Amino acid sequence: MKYLLPLLMFMMISCAQQQKTSTKGNPIEDIIWIKEFINETKKSPFPSKVIITQYKFKGEIVYLVNHCYQCADEMSILYNIKKEKLSTFGGMIANENKHPNFFKEATEKKELWRSF
Repeated sequence: MKYLLPLLMFMMISCAQQQKTSTKGNPIEDIIWIKEFINETKKSPFPSKVIITQYKFKGEIVYLVNHCYQCADEMSILYNIKKEKLSTFGGMIANENKHPNFFKEATEKKELWRSF
């Protein structure tokens, strides 16, 4: 339960804002939704271990957001640069693992940010 608030805060970040679609430079600064998510995570009164990792998957740059690293109910959400949810992994609720081979097929793993 204590991890639900950071997840909900992340999901409430507006998708309506203009998104940059360039992965040149620093995604943490260049991609609005990632920057906002990091800022909200830092402000959260319920700190958790969050990791954002960038991969190349099926010719596209994608971002795996792990909302509670090494938690028993760890849940990760895979997004594209436009913050469109591609898949979910783990968690206590039923997930939408649309890419069961993601971790075998994804390349160019690069940790972008961690909260701890």
